[in-house]
Amino acid sequence: MALERMGVPTVTLATKPFLGAARSAARMHSLPDLPLVEIPHDYLFEDEARIRTQVAAIVEPILAGLFAAAPP
Repeated sequence: MALERMGVPTVTLATKPFLGAARSAARMHSLPDLPLVEIPHDYLFEDEARIRTQVAAIVEPILAGLFAAAPP
């Protein structure tokens, strides 16, 4: 949140159980539009191929969050 306030675009990654808390924290810090991306929380139980598939699915939302607020 400090980086966002300094004008550095960020994306917050959170697992599903923590998305609500992340949104609440962003609102409390006057950053209701803070980009949040849900990530799977089962990496410890997945093989490398499955992890790569899961990560590939979130690359686009991460990049969109980083570049959506970039100045022209």
